[in-house]
Amino acid sequence: MCGIASFLSNNRWRDEISSDWLDGVADAVEAAANGELEQAQQPLETLASRFQDLMSFALHMELVSKAERLALMEKLRDGMRTLRDRAARKLAAGPRTDELEALLEKLEDYLWQVNEEVLANLGRVRAIMPEPIAQDASLRDRHYLAWGTEQVLESIDKLEVRGRDSAGIAVTVLLPAGRDPEAGLTDDELKELSERINICNADTRQVIVRPLEDGRTVCRFLYKVAQLVGQLGDNGAALREFIRTDSLLWKMSEGMTGLNIIAHTRWASNGIISVPNCHPVDGLVEGDVSTGLEKTMFVLNGDVDNYRALVEQSVAAKGAAIPQHISTDAKILPVLFHLDAPEGADAESRFRNVLTRSEGSLAVVMQDMNLPECQFLAQKGSGQSFYVGSTLDGWIVASEAYGLAARCRSSYPMTASGSAGASVTLRTDDPADSVPQARPLDDQPAIDLQPEVIQIFSRDIFRGEFSHYIEKEVHEASDSVRNTLVGKYLREERAVRFLPEGFGNGPALAKRLQDRERPIKRIVAVGQGTAAVAAMGVAQLMRRALGKSDIKVESYVGSELIGFMAGERMDDMLLIPVSQSGTTTDTNRVVDICREAGAWVNAIVNRRNSPLVRKSDSHIYTSNGRDVEMAVASTKAFYSQIAAGKLLAMWIGDQLGTMSSDMLADDMDALESLPDKIDAVLANKDIITSVAEQYAPRYRYWAVVGNGPNRIAAEEVRIKLSELCYKSIPCDVTEDKKHIDLSTEPLTMVMANDLPEMVVSDTVKETTIFKAHNGRPLVICTEDEDRFDNAAEQTLKTPRVGGGLDFVLATVVGHWWGIAAAKAIDEQATPFREARMVLGDMIENPETWDRDRLLTSLNTALDRTASGMTDSALPARVAASLANYMLWLATQPGGVSVEEARLDTILNALNKAIEEMTRPIDTIRHQAKTVTVGISRPNG
Repeated sequence: MCGIASFLSNNRWRDEISSDWLDGVADAVEAAANGELEQAQQPLETLASRFQDLMSFALHMELVSKAERLALMEKLRDGMRTLRDRAARKLAAGPRTDELEALLEKLEDYLWQVNEEVLANLGRVRAIMPEPIAQDASLRDRHYLAWGTEQVLESIDKLEVRGRDSAGIAVTVLLPAGRDPEAGLTDDELKELSERINICNADTRQVIVRPLEDGRTVCRFLYKVAQLVGQLGDNGAALREFIRTDSLLWKMSEGMTGLNIIAHTRWASNGIISVPNCHPVDGLVEGDVSTGLEKTMFVLNGDVDNYRALVEQSVAAKGAAIPQHISTDAKILPVLFHLDAPEGADAESRFRNVLTRSEGSLAVVMQDMNLPECQFLAQKGSGQSFYVGSTLDGWIVASEAYGLAARCRSSYPMTASGSAGASVTLRTDDPADSVPQARPLDDQPAIDLQPEVIQIFSRDIFRGEFSHYIEKEVHEASDSVRNTLVGKYLREERAVRFLPEGFGNGPALAKRLQDRERPIKRIVAVGQGTAAVAAMGVAQLMRRALGKSDIKVESYVGSELIGFMAGERMDDMLLIPVSQSGTTTDTNRVVDICREAGAWVNAIVNRRNSPLVRKSDSHIYTSNGRDVEMAVASTKAFYSQIAAGKLLAMWIGDQLGTMSSDMLADDMDALESLPDKIDAVLANKDIITSVAEQYAPRYRYWAVVGNGPNRIAAEEVRIKLSELCYKSIPCDVTEDKKHIDLSTEPLTMVMANDLPEMVVSDTVKETTIFKAHNGRPLVICTEDEDRFDNAAEQTLKTPRVGGGLDFVLATVVGHWWGIAAAKAIDEQATPFREARMVLGDMIENPETWDRDRLLTSLNTALDRTASGMTDSALPARVAASLANYMLWLATQPGGVSVEEARLDTILNALNKAIEEMTRPIDTIRHQAKTVTVGISRPNG
């Protein structure tokens, strides 16, 4: 799992562009702030249409150099904040309307954009430059160097969720003819330059200077970092410090006319974690081959499946060799570019040949010092992608759309070129309105890439203080629920008055519910995955609200519904599809079929204007109808879907007269208390974490059980445990478990916090049975329940909510337990990672070979296995391979050499062990999508 970002300048960045348009926007915002809220639409539309100008280098330099323009931008920000606060208050007072919610959303978006991506970006760009340069606005070229470099690093910061054990960036500057990059360097700096030019194999701080035939000069500065452990942001901070303190970069780039940057972040899937294995990589090899192989650099997402065959055919066959300490498969790409090129071919043809020869799912970018005004992109196979953004100052590229969100409002996706693949060449002199062309690798006709709107802003993916996106998203859950309730009802003392206009086409739904000639007789909730579990919850809450009616309430996995009900007339059905994005194929197909058969469709959906909304007769948005969850394992969306379902059930119950005013008031009190109760559960997250750390790494077999409404929590928690911890986990009715698989002696999560009194004693007995059969039951129950304390291995307590919503808090506990469990399992790989670092040092520097040191590090790793703390994830065969190697090495003569030590064997074993125990948390093996539509974000 990796991330790629790049930037290629055009020739327009040196132009000073008027920002007079900004005066009109600031005045219009001020007028709206002092007048009618609806007046804000016009300046917001102007900001949207001038987004490229807003994010341009020209405006950045105006703000740097002109105090009055900076003051104007701050005035604009303050006015937008005033408007945002007014819109939020009006929405909270109700009724909610799509127009008001959309206005608030736009105000939030552009307030964040102005404050964080324009104003705060001034400080971030300054921070990457030496102080004297940062303070001198006349040094426009160096400011552009810093501005371009910082935007690439910010993309890498966002893409780190895809992997972060190493990161690298190659900054290439183009100097005009007659400009000597060494002019002005001190003797010490000339000495340093000589040393750095002699750095080989694309190691960190390497500098390469190449004169071009036309008299211009190209200088490339390379920075890399590799870390065994570390938090999100550590690699970016290290790279920024390297850049800021590199006097050669800032002196030698004086007078630059062009900028070409490629960068990469990764989890190592091939090779050891080391700086030489970190991307970008060059084509330098050992042996009697031509020089100049170091001037081309590649970054790679994916794996070259035929790497070893290519090394034999195109490297070893020519008498060359890949340096032993470089084991990343990306290395073969620049080597092929030089050693396997068709005779007489140009750079683009040679690049395309590399991709044609390489097998696997790949996304690559090439930077060639002979062509500093070009970047070469290619993608083939499934699971890899690129997004190309056009800005006023050049092309920007990222391997995920969210890597562009701060800089572009649209992109050109390169995501589905098939197994044959396609390439794109970006050029500095591309016209301002040019569209990237993809050339299929099988020589089919070139096609223009199609633009696609980027639906998110950078505020959507702001991680804040949290180490992982999923932790942030769980903590945002309470606000997600609050936002879901806004503007849809009023409280008059205890009484509840629903606002039909606060629901999407709510008055029409109310009319349909009151239709006596075609009464609703069936309510069916459907979804897929987590949304299917939410549909179970919605159905449960509907049954509670409509218990005094004859309406039949069911829930289905969407793909199952049609198989059992196809061909029926559905004029008497209210279909409630639940979806995060509104684009789920199976769910939307069910909607099409059911609506055609006469069903009324009321969607519960997170995304405004999504296909599901357009297909539905009415809808209710979760939160504000357009937000983002970065983690693949969705959490907060589930809570808001349940809240939306509860609100809808109560409204329908009120419409049909099945809920008394007192019951409505009591249930609304419970629903309104849910956000605070979620926060109360998370206030005790350290207790949940402690239990996860104690049990999750030790037990291979897990199970989840629940009865009644607790079954909903059990099903949802099972999904998250499976996704986060890479477990295949059964989910059963509590009382049925003893008839199924007690033989596995599983670690069992028992959901027991929403039980009628007559069921509690039975559940305690079941828990006692689990423990008596050598299982490890962990019970989630309410804080006033103590009957499980002696029966369970551990109990985790939640507050009571009422209103049929107690299962939601059990889900919160289960979600956090899953996050903590995944982190605990991952932590057990630490001694194996440390042993791999020791081994990597010896492979990279054979003179440091020390058999006893290697055996000591391997023994530390094996001790962790012997302790039982790797039982949950590490297969016995992998542990045995480590032990077998240690036994073999320990019985070798004392003088066994590094060449005789079979280091490749133990490296493969360590890689496998680490792979088995690694849990990335925010991403999931075999699930490529990273952004799903979710709920709330921070305010500006």
